[in-house]
This record gives sequence, C-alpha cells and structure tokens, in this order.
Amino acid sequence: MLVSRKLLERYVNLDGISTEEIADRLTNAGLEVEGISTIIQGTQLVVGHVLECVPHPDSDHLHVTQVNVGSHVEQIVCGAANIAKDQYVVVALVGAELPRLSIKETSIRGVESRGMICSLNELGVAEKYQTEEQKEGIVVLEPAEPGSNPAVALGMDDEILDVSQTPNRSDFLSMFAVAKEVGAIFERSVSLPTLDGTEDEGSKTSLTTGSETEKATSFYGKVVNKVTIKQSPLWIREVLIASGIKPINNVVDISNLVMLETGQPLHYYDIDFLANQSLTVKDDVEGTYLALDEKEYTLQKGDLVIMNGDTPVGIAGIMGLGNSMITDNTRGIIIEAARFNNVSVRKTSTRLGIFSESSARFTKPMDPLGLELAIARSVHLLKEYADADGLEETVKYGVIGFKAPQVSVGLKRVNDYLGTALSLETLVNVFERLNFEPTVNGDEITCTIPSYRRDIELDVDLIEEVIRIVGYDVLEETLPLLDLTMGTLTPLQRTIRLIESVLLGFGANQINSYTLVEESFTKGFMALGEPVSLMSPMSDKRAFIRNQLYPSMLETLAYNNSHKIQDGLYFEHSRIYSKEKNSTRLALIGQGVVGQENWTKAAVKLDFYTLKGMVLSLLDKLGYQSKRIGFTTKDLDTHVMHPFKSAVITLDRQVIGTLGHLHPTVVAANDLSDAVYCEIDLDALLSRKSGQIKATAISKYPVVTRDLSILCDKDVVVQDLIQLIEKGSKRYLVGLNVFDVFESEKLGDKKSIALELSFGQNRTLEVEEINDIMNQIETLLVEKLNVEIR
Repeated sequence: MLVSRKLLERYVNLDGISTEEIADRLTNAGLEVEGISTIIQGTQLVVGHVLECVPHPDSDHLHVTQVNVGSHVEQIVCGAANIAKDQYVVVALVGAELPRLSIKETSIRGVESRGMICSLNELGVAEKYQTEEQKEGIVVLEPAEPGSNPAVALGMDDEILDVSQTPNRSDFLSMFAVAKEVGAIFERSVSLPTLDGTEDEGSKTSLTTGSETEKATSFYGKVVNKVTIKQSPLWIREVLIASGIKPINNVVDISNLVMLETGQPLHYYDIDFLANQSLTVKDDVEGTYLALDEKEYTLQKGDLVIMNGDTPVGIAGIMGLGNSMITDNTRGIIIEAARFNNVSVRKTSTRLGIFSESSARFTKPMDPLGLELAIARSVHLLKEYADADGLEETVKYGVIGFKAPQVSVGLKRVNDYLGTALSLETLVNVFERLNFEPTVNGDEITCTIPSYRRDIELDVDLIEEVIRIVGYDVLEETLPLLDLTMGTLTPLQRTIRLIESVLLGFGANQINSYTLVEESFTKGFMALGEPVSLMSPMSDKRAFIRNQLYPSMLETLAYNNSHKIQDGLYFEHSRIYSKEKNSTRLALIGQGVVGQENWTKAAVKLDFYTLKGMVLSLLDKLGYQSKRIGFTTKDLDTHVMHPFKSAVITLDRQVIGTLGHLHPTVVAANDLSDAVYCEIDLDALLSRKSGQIKATAISKYPVVTRDLSILCDKDVVVQDLIQLIEKGSKRYLVGLNVFDVFESEKLGDKKSIALELSFGQNRTLEVEEINDIMNQIETLLVEKLNVEIR
C-alpha cells in the first residue's frame, strides 16, 4: 500500500520524525517498507520567474528566455509552445538529474542555454495525473518565490512510503489503521474525524437493498438527493495522487478518499441512472456487459452482481457497469457500502483480469464495522466539499452482529515466551497504545480487540504485539538449547541419490519440470488418478498438481528438439499427486544418441535395448537382480507406446513401469523423429525387498561356452527359454547371450534363435559334465516348448 505522509499527518502528529525513521520503525514492527518516493523526481529544481521571452533568432518555434531563479538570472532556450513572459515555471538548473536526462550547459542554434524549463512529463509525473493543458507543454505555477521548491508550489511535495502488506494485516489497507499503528509505535496521539451517528442522518427513504446470495451478508445504501460537482480541494487531490489514484471530481474523489481512510470501498451511483431505487446482490447472472472502464466483461453464474431491478449495475466489489458513473451533470447520488465474500470476489477478479483498489480490499478480511464508518465519513465530506443536501436515512440489509473478542495473557507467559523481564506496566502501556483497552486482574491482562484487528485471536498474538511495539532489541542473545543429532538421509533419499549417480553416469541429464500444470497434462497413460486442482491458480496453465510425469517429459524433449538439441537422454524423479493417493515416480526420455560421438563416429544410439540395458543396470545397482525383472506386452498402452517396440516392466511379476519407444503418432505430433521413454513407480519398486549386492572374485578356472541354436514358434518368448535353460543348467550357467533371432517367409510361423551359453564352477569342468547339462537343457526345451534343436 502507498502511504502518503501528508495524509498520515492529518491524523497523527509527526513533528520531529523523518519519513526514513517512520519507514525504519514500521519495518522493525513487522510491516516492511519497500521504499520511499516522491511524486516529482529530479534534483536541483527551483521555481523560476520568466522576466523576458523573445523568439529565437534562428528558429520559428524556439524562444529565448531570461528567468529569475532566485539567486540570479539564467538564459534558457525553451521549445514549449505555451512559454510566455511573467510566468512562474519549474526550472532544472545546470547539473540537475531528471528521470530521463541530465542538464548541462549547451548552445542551441548558436544561443547559449543554461538549464531547462520543465513539463510534468520531464519531472516523472505520470500522464494520468496531468490535465490536457499540462500534457501539451511546460507546467505553469501560481505565483511563488523564485528559487523556492517547485514541489511545494505544485502541491506535490509529499513523501510516499511503499508498505508491503503482510497477509495477516489486512487492516493496513486503511489509513486510519496505519495512523493508529504509527501512533502506537511513536507514542503519539491520534486524532481521527468524529463521526458518531452521521451515517444514520436523513429523512425517510424509499431505497431498498437486499441480497439473494449467502456470499453478500451486508448491504447498506444511502440516498443523497443533492450534490454539487466541482474540483476537489487541493489537499484531497494531493493525497489521491500520492496514493496512485487519479483525481476526477469532488464526489468521485471523496469515495476514493473514504476507501483509503477506512479500508471500506464504496460505490456512488448517479441517482438518475437507476430505474428505481432498489439494489440487490445476485450470483446467478450471465451475459456480457460494458463496465465503467469501457471494456466488456462476461459474467458467469457464481459472480456477485449488483442488480437494479433486472439490470446489472455493478460487479460486486470490483467495478461498476453501464453509465452509472458520476459526471458533471450528476445532481444526486446513491451510496453503496457492502460486505462480500472475499473468496468469491478474488475468483471473479482473477478470471476477469480486473485488479482494482476496491478488489484489493474486498479479497481480504475487512473491518466488520467499516460499513457504518465509511458511510458516516462520506456524509461528512460530501456535506463539506460537495454541498450535499436532501439526505435520506441509511438502509441496512443484514445484521453485522459484531462483538469485540477478548483475549487474555499473563505476565509470566509473556516473559517465559520471549525470554524477557518486562514489567506489568510495560505490557499495559503497549496494549493501551494499541487501543486494546486492557484490564488487569493480578498478573493477567485481558484485552478487548478492536474490530479492525482481525489478526488477534490467541494469547501468542498479544505476545507478538508486545515485542513488536517494545522492540526486538530487548531480547537477549542466547543460543537455543537443542539436542545434537547427526544428519542422515532417509532410505528413500539414499536410493534417490544412487539413482541420480547411476543415470548421470550413463550421460543422462537431470531436469526439474513444473509441478503445477494445465488440465491436459493430467490425462495420460500413467496418470495416478483424479488430479488435485488449485482453489486460486495463477493461470490456467498452472491450475492442477500433476498426477503423472509423461506430459512434462515429452514437453521438455520437444522443446529441446525445437531448439536444435536433437540428441540426449533426460530423467526426472518427482512426487505426483491425485485425490486418492500419492506416488514417487522416475521417468526417462530421450532421442538420438547419448553422449558424444568420437572421431570414429561411434556413439550409443538410444533405442529399446539401450534403455532396457540402462534400466536393468540401474535395478541391479539397487539390489534387484535381472532374474527378478520381466518384460511383457500385456496391458501395454499402445496409444502412447509403440506396439512392437515397448514393454511393461515387472518385478517379481508385479508391474512397476513401462519402457520402450513412443508411438509414431505421438512422435510426429511433437515434431520428433523418434523417442524412447521409461517410467517407473518407485513406491512399487521399493516396496519389494531388495537383495544384497555381493562381490565375487574373478574365477581362476576356465569358462566353457557352447552355442545353442533352436527353431521354435514365433509366439515363444525368449524369457521363457532363459528360465528353462537356467533350470536345466544345475547352477553351472554363468552367462547367457542371445546373439541371433531370424525370421523369414521360408520359416513361416517359426523363428530361429541362437544363444551363447557360458558354464563355470570353482574347478575345471569335464567335457562329460557339459554334455550332460546341454542334453538336459535341450530335453526341457523340446518337452516344454516343442522346439527343434538345430
């Protein structure tokens, strides 16, 4: 929030306190001040009086002026069309630094010029705060002392604090609350306008207000039959500009000032705009309507809308609709003050992309007594600055029913919690400064919490208030008493570290993609379940917590490919979520080759077998031997995975993931030539008991190899062959390699498979032993799979 020092000084005495000191003390009290700024930006600026103004001898648009700058007279060449003799102007002297330029002594078409006569644009004042005349040329001042501060002459000598509002301090959207906070910190008295009973002033009224939704609990309205539209007094215009709001006219400016002061947004309707004096809140309106910013917005069911009969006249808490704005022809107004559901306003504001001063306040918890306070302050200011007359009584829908909560805390509790030795008198003084109306019973203090402090609920909240106001300097520097423990990794963390090490060793690149995704990313072949959606997403692209890794991995590969990075293997491990359960997944995706080609053009091409080998090696490192790993095409999703180059991975016959090439249609849709993908459910993997990794010495005895060539049916799976061979080898088998698979039209529904078998023991094997083993293996293959030994 932008806090104007000038406005703050209307409520609290700041004599002898610099703006920098206010910023420092507010920050130390937990309300971070991000910066201090001024409306006019620039150094060495003075008021100048134009003594002479003559045309430039070598130009049809430049003028040569003699300007009294207080201590002396300077000659300045000026190109503004509205420059004239006897004007009072803003002069930037030689050496001045303006937002976009530095002022130096120069010669313009042969005439010496020392300084510059400035426009508001050149002084860094935003165009929305300027009149049309000011936009066209230099700014002309009312008569002022030459050499004096031009910011004072312009009424723009304010200092503005940019205060970062913490989520729990919604009261800091009210200048009255800011004044009370500053008064408490500096122990200065606070003088707010006296408004008791003003909100109820007026005669009988025919205005009616109501609500047809539970999301609008209170709706107040007040008719003011006569107002005079004119320019606001200077002080109101000054504080509005300092607060980032453009002055319009006295009535509109008063509504904005009241919002700044009380934190309660108001809406003023032109009394002649409404078809009848009836205002109702609904949340079932649909359609596209023109708003006061001259843009059309589409309303949906659930959006809160202010209705005048059957006509929408406002998006509740955000912006008015139609032509209800206050104009120069307005003769009377209807004041609206309401309380809307902050979540509903936030959703509508985000969806429509309207972020106004009003919505910024309605989306946060507000002072329940702010309605009456805002109407009372409006009546007070309208009578003083808009000649308000013909007031009617305030119509109130809904009962506020506010009862000030009471919170108690003991002296011992405060000191034990903070590690201090504060006195009871100090605590009482703090609570009195905060307007908490403390009462003392022994060592216990009971505070009555004002309506604007919605953040005070527990005794610890009172303790926080004490240390904020007293200051953190009273805390002694002590080391915390903690048990010393050795930091260790959990079993899952150790496993993840090992996985990263192995995959990085293969030349893969680790990535971290977004956890928040769009809805399309939650639908896929390995989705965990129904995704979890965010209540208030930043955008549609970040509206869901992902329930799978596949879309994110594919997006990464496609992005890199589009940027000419066409080789590489990528992996990511992440927790994924659904409404039913959570899971930790590991995913790998790649294309082309992994690593770099050497001078012989040798490289590791990424295909099914390369990825399978990496996965088997990884699982072996984790303690899962290849004998326990299986690959099957049963339950394979062939819409995403290639039907002939992919498989489902099993561990002890339980599915743990998928591996293979992506389907050609998926590849083509993402402008890829080919891609391999693997995803493993780490929870399912690690739920199975891993074996111990044993180290064995290299055998000093020779290994015997035999080739085995068979002819079998095409539907025979090599995995079944391997299992039978292992069964018949009597644990003599130490190695097995399929080195040839051959199919042809001549073989028909048969295929030829050639295997190399290696046998060994802790001794030299006899030929007869090898022959017996081979015979047993061949017998099993013939009996079980009906193969033909070749």
